[in-house]
Amino acid sequence: MRRKLLLAAIILVLAFIWVHSLVPMDMSAQESGWITEHIIAPVLALFGVDEVSTHLVRKLAHVSEFLILALLVCAYLRGSVLKGFYVCFTVAFLDESIQLLSGRGSLISDVWVDLIGVVIGIVVCKVFTIIFKMKHERK
Repeated sequence: MRRKLLLAAIILVLAFIWVHSLVPMDMSAQESGWITEHIIAPVLALFGVDEVSTHLVRKLAHVSEFLILALLVCAYLRGSVLKGFYVCFTVAFLDESIQLLSGRGSLISDVWVDLIGVVIGIVVCKVFTIIFKMKHERK
């Protein structure tokens, strides 16, 4: 049951990533602007940050999406780092390829940004795996 839920979550994250890649640039910019203005900026204002770049928000969104994907894939593959990395790299590559279809263009730098999220996600997954194993070895 757990693996089915993980697979369903992976499919939902893939759909989210790839559907957003098909959104035309002007609509995507409008969405990012709205999120920046109505969600991110008010939260950051609580911490004394007055300005936030929509570009930075977009890049952090990429990192976050791929961090979540990597966590799910790593858990689904039972901690297999190399396989998880390959799967997520393929998703990032396809994501940028899909953007060619939407007229947004494709940037290799976005694949690198995605991979930052992947690496963070895999590291977090491995840390939890190690902690979990250590906890069960003590019993």
